[in-house]
Parts: sequence; structure tokens; C-alpha cells
Amino acid sequence: MWEMILAGRYMMVPIALASFTGIAIMLERIYVLRARHIVVPEIAEAVETLAVGRDLEVARAICKRRPGPFANIVMTGLDHADSDWTIIRDVIQEAGRQEGVRLVRRLGILETVAAVAPLLGLLGTVLGMIRVFTTISAAGLGNPETLSGGISEAMVTTAAGLIVGIPSLVAYNWLNGRAENIIFELEFYAAKVLDTLRIRQGPVGNSKSAGVV
Repeated sequence: MWEMILAGRYMMVPIALASFTGIAIMLERIYVLRARHIVVPEIAEAVETLAVGRDLEVARAICKRRPGPFANIVMTGLDHADSDWTIIRDVIQEAGRQEGVRLVRRLGILETVAAVAPLLGLLGTVLGMIRVFTTISAAGLGNPETLSGGISEAMVTTAAGLIVGIPSLVAYNWLNGRAENIIFELEFYAAKVLDTLRIRQGPVGNSKSAGVV
């Protein structure tokens, strides 16, 4: 195995760096994007059971006890519970947008690794073939060892680039899909918080909402 890596020569260095980067991001995002860690059932239950007569401090206490993206969105709404519903809507949307950006953070780097690694392998292939043809033009076909070295460099870098790129692409699509599902759930509960707080405002809040297009 080590001999094969050495056969790829210096192009194996950026491919290895891309591999380490991709693995680090995969592990970090898998840890972060744990659905039950983000959409905490305890907070979801508090949102579901918020009623007109219920003290909002109960929900605040739960959010403070279980901090995270979900708690941040709910707390933003609760902190503006006495404001006009349009203000509540805007601050919840902004909080949700910020948390959504955090959830997909670094996935762009993983997508870049998936795209660049095979290209680095292809570049290694081209350089290896250039080396082969340079050897042929300088010494003819009488040095098979040098020729095989160039061909090995070409093949190894191609394989290495694909070995890094394919899992990175699969991981990117899977993690991106997981992040989108979590964001959808957060949007669902954010809408529930907005509706609940609007109802709590009574006829005044509803009359305000009726006048907004």
C-alpha cells in the first residue's frame, strides 16, 4: 500500500490533505446534525402545549436548560412575546435563518473536496503521462522501469482522487439532506410559536394581523 502511495509522487500530498479535510468535516457534521440533539423533544413538547393561559416562563426555563438552535429560535419568539406579531415574525425568521446557516456550515467545503479530489487525481494522471512521453522522447522505449513508474503515478493518483471524491460526494448529499430535514422541522415549530404568540395577544393581535398584507 505504501509503495502505491509513493508511486503517486507529489500529487498525493494535496489529495491526502483533501482526504483529511473531508473526513474531519464529515465527523464534525455527523456529530452536529443529530436530529434529536437539535429538535429537542422536550422543547417541542413545550411548544406544542403552549396555550393562552400558560406561563411562558416554563418554556423559557426548558429552553435555557437545553440550549441549541431550536432553543434559540423559540427563545427569540418568547423574548418578543409582547411585541406586534409582525415583529415577532421577523425576529423568528431572522433567528431561523441564522441557525439554518449554522447547520449547513462547512458542507460547502465538503462539496468542494468531492469535486476537487478527482480533478487532482486527473492532474496526477496527466503529469504521469507527460513523464512517460518525456522519457520515451529522451531515451526511447529501452527503459521499462522508468515507463512503468510514470504509468503507476498516473493510475495511482486517479484511483486516489476517486477514493476521496466518491465518499465525500455521498457524505455531502446525505448530510445536506439531513440538514434540510432539520431546518424543515425548525420552520414547522417556529410557525407554531408565532401562531401561539399571536393567539395570546387576543383580538388586538389578530386585528393587527388582519391589516397586514
